[in-house]
Amino acid sequence: MSTKNKKNAKIVHETLGLFIKKMRLERGYSQADLAYSLGYTSPQFVSDWERGVSSPPVKKLHDLSQLLKVKPDVLFELLVTLATEQLVTNLAQEYKKVKKAS
Repeated sequence: MSTKNKKNAKIVHETLGLFIKKMRLERGYSQADLAYSLGYTSPQFVSDWERGVSSPPVKKLHDLSQLLKVKPDVLFELLVTLATEQLVTNLAQEYKKVKKAS
């Protein structure tokens, strides 16, 4: 994977995570408040999103957008960007392996 792809993936993860954190704090939610409101049993889910370790599942975007008071499309577009960057990174890694084996 190129340094550029790694950097892009990290930026997108951080962008989504920072956005969720910013909106959560503006709405006065703790990580636990947000997690429990979304039906999770641990605030670790929200913590992971905010740190860029994982991203919210698509099925939770509508509820998450309502709690954060943002349009669902905003979260969806950030998630699509994240998924696209991950796909590019994964394909680049696979291509690099194939190229080395040739």
